[in-house]
Amino acid sequence: MVAAAVGIGTAVAGTAGAAMSSSAAKSAANTQADAANRAADLQWQQFQQMQQNLQPYMDLGSNSISGLQALLNGGGLTQQFNFNPSQKQLEQTPGYQFTLQQGLKGVDNAAAAKGLNLSGAQLKGISDYTTGLADQTYQQQYQNALQSFMTNYGINSDQYNRLAGLVGLGQNAAAGVGNAGLQTASNVGNALMGGAAARAAGQVGSANAINGGIGSLGSSVGLYSLLNNQNAMANSGFGYSGPGSLFGGSAAAYNMDPSYGG
Repeated sequence: MVAAAVGIGTAVAGTAGAAMSSSAAKSAANTQADAANRAADLQWQQFQQMQQNLQPYMDLGSNSISGLQALLNGGGLTQQFNFNPSQKQLEQTPGYQFTLQQGLKGVDNAAAAKGLNLSGAQLKGISDYTTGLADQTYQQQYQNALQSFMTNYGINSDQYNRLAGLVGLGQNAAAGVGNAGLQTASNVGNALMGGAAARAAGQVGSANAINGGIGSLGSSVGLYSLLNNQNAMANSGFGYSGPGSLFGGSAAAYNMDPSYGG
């Protein structure tokens, strides 16, 4: 009975310890894996929130690209200043005809006052006046055209700079999202790998604990068998019970000399 109690107690204790160790290993691994999964989910949510926050800036940059391309492809920034009017176009300049008529009248009146009507001097005066008026009108129209071109070019340049700034803003936002995506993917991957490794370690620890329990159970069975055999030997008279005999019992029981036991 004692041997049975000892063997059973040892087996139960070993099995219970193995079960507890196995459960503890699994629980610890699951806790670590769940924490890793929650960390991965949190990082993914943060990335999505960042992407959502930067999306308007990326849209603004994307919508500004077409206007930027229009300015660069045949728009105001690619045009060159060109001023080459004809004489007829200059004569159609507002105020030119009125100035010409008034000037000619002045020349005629001056010549008439000197008695030089239809003279060479009068004709030369008319020619000089008309030539001077044409040159003056040309220079004035040239300056007007150049000023208009520079004004338009400045407006287009300002528009280009604004659009380029918006495109750059969207580009930076997209680059920020891309970099954050790469970092998030790396962090999430590491977290998931850590969680998987934790679960795997838990499974290994659980298996080792179970194997240890099985080994302990085998040892307990062996101990029980040994104790049981000793009890059986003791009960059959082969156990040691005192002086006078090596295995117990009296010397006479084995037909031995009474003096054998000392």
